[in-house]
Amino acid sequence: MHLLVTPMRLRGVPLTPKERRRYPAIRGNVMVNSTMSTELGRASNLARCDVGMPLDPDPLPPLLDATLAGMSVTGFVISGIEMIDGCAYAQSWWCRQG
Repeated sequence: MHLLVTPMRLRGVPLTPKERRRYPAIRGNVMVNSTMSTELGRASNLARCDVGMPLDPDPLPPLLDATLAGMSVTGFVISGIEMIDGCAYAQSWWCRQG
């Protein structure tokens, strides 16, 4: 599903509403699949934001243990865990039509 995606945290620290509005939204295809996670050593719901060709890098780290945290008529929030340099951080994506 092609959406505008805005991360709501930076290395686990919540962005203020003003910082979220200034963050350039990423236009991409959001996909959620159940897959085996090597980082967690078990099956996990994995959310990805894909913006282009198959070999292009994803603009955001994937979300492990992705869940739907909230939904309204204007969009929804997916929450999970992102791995950056071997560290796990809480992360949420604000997803909306664009």
